[in-house]
Amino acid sequence: FPRAGERGAPPAGLEAKEYMDRGDLVPDSCVVTMVVDALDTPAAKEKGWLLDGYPRSASQADAIAKEGIEPDTFLLLDVPDDKLVERVVGRRLDPETGKIY
Repeated sequence: FPRAGERGAPPAGLEAKEYMDRGDLVPDSCVVTMVVDALDTPAAKEKGWLLDGYPRSASQADAIAKEGIEPDTFLLLDVPDDKLVERVVGRRLDPETGKIY
């Protein structure tokens, strides 16, 4: 789905952008709304969906469950800490576009 603040982003995405622009965390309620909206599309219903790194807490999991979102499968990737650090340290941020590569 469109990233928060991009053209075509739903109202909750625009709200999320306001929080991020201020450097604030986006509230769970806003994120849950974005997830519910994204999964309530014809493409998600037809092709299925994958939530990468979400939910991050029991309260987020409870909130999406209350909205009727029940994943079929969960994947847990067990990666050694040194590999995770290597990946994060190797990332670069383009100062012009803000993109990470």
